[in-house]
Amino acid sequence: MNNKPEILLTTKRNDIIDCEYYGSIYLADKNGIYKYKGKDPSNIFFMRSLAKPLQASIICDYNIIQDYNLSEKEMAIFCASHAGSIKHIKIIKNLTKKLKLKVSDFILKPDEPLDKRNFKGKKTKFHNNCSAKHLMMLAMSKYLGYSLKNYTSYEHPIQKLIYQKQFELSGFKSPYPTKDGCSTPLWGLSAENIIKSYFNLFSNKKYNILIKSIINNPDVYGGYDRLDSEIIKLSHKKLFAKVGAGGFILIYNFKEEKILLIKLTQNNNYARKLITMDILNKLKWVKSKVEEFEYNQQNEITAKYCYEFKI
Repeated sequence: MNNKPEILLTTKRNDIIDCEYYGSIYLADKNGIYKYKGKDPSNIFFMRSLAKPLQASIICDYNIIQDYNLSEKEMAIFCASHAGSIKHIKIIKNLTKKLKLKVSDFILKPDEPLDKRNFKGKKTKFHNNCSAKHLMMLAMSKYLGYSLKNYTSYEHPIQKLIYQKQFELSGFKSPYPTKDGCSTPLWGLSAENIIKSYFNLFSNKKYNILIKSIINNPDVYGGYDRLDSEIIKLSHKKLFAKVGAGGFILIYNFKEEKILLIKLTQNNNYARKLITMDILNKLKWVKSKVEEFEYNQQNEITAKYCYEFKI
């Protein structure tokens, strides 16, 4: 079994290698992974924010959508790693009020938004790009009559429900617990199981309402300078995408029923974007120009994009 990632992107200065970005790539259809580069598909990863749509899918198992009259935008933001733009804060504030929850209910540290364009310098819990995931957990806890305290604990009923959902979708009872950066539990899955989870999400009509809310509201789901939102819009809603910290991105092609999963070892958004867009072009899933990129470091010239992966 290969436990080592491979070089996915190399940058050069004056024809000398300057930076190397490592990771793994997996292509799969309903029958499983048919091509990969890097770590063996059986290696365990922690999905980080890549898990959010899977976690939020628990709302489709109950009548909470109808009973709380949740809109598409409200469902989409439950799955979001949002940029913390004004529109995101407005949706989260209004939904918190609508559900009769309080800011103090959120077990979450105040943070700066990813979108700094209108940021006035005051960190809030709602600016945190995981705030809507926490709101989903609080909403489900309230709906099911669970305590709103300690909802980020492994032993809280809402986390047990999410763990059960992951098992249901992946077919794997993960014995690998950890905590995400926002303090919520995660359980490790292999690349094979991550892909299987998403195939099961997309193949079950029960979850269509959640997927549709994302595809119809990419700017709510991510927003300014968020790669998953860009891909959904660039593909004219023919692709689903979700990013995750730690260099993750997963893309689902609705027509071809195929999944592309990428995991970088470095958390570099720009390198991830270049690698992803290059592969999407080679797969002919999108049409965009990706040739070279340049850095501007101390007014020196820069670097060439030299990634290779044969489709």
